[in-house]
Amino acid sequence: MLLVILFAVVLSFLSFWIIRQNGIRFGESLKIYNVTFSTEVDDRLRLTGVVSRFPYGAMQVCLRFDYSKAAPDADIRLLWSFGNKLVQADSYTLSESFGSKIYGLVLENGKPLPRGLYSLGIFYDNKNLSDFRFEIY
Repeated sequence: MLLVILFAVVLSFLSFWIIRQNGIRFGESLKIYNVTFSTEVDDRLRLTGVVSRFPYGAMQVCLRFDYSKAAPDADIRLLWSFGNKLVQADSYTLSESFGSKIYGLVLENGKPLPRGLYSLGIFYDNKNLSDFRFEIY
């Protein structure tokens, strides 16, 4: 009987140790959710008129998302493309393990964004977390 109890204790200890060694590390499980796009941001940093199609004349397109499980000082990369051409690449540090962020696509020349299909890739640790698409018509 003592041998059975000892075996159960050792098995429990080994199971706990294996799970802990093979578990997902903090930071390898960054989650991005509630992704929205808009051309306007209100004074409380909320997007207004959220859609995925915007009329020509839009001077900017804003991205807002919530995130959780970020490693300390995690870096993300946003790649904005127009058609198949990269138009803007930005890197940002997430200083908190969870929160919300807003970023935007704006042309430096002050002109409206051209008509067409756009895409946004969000990368973390050289892995593409998500691809999103929107259109200026």
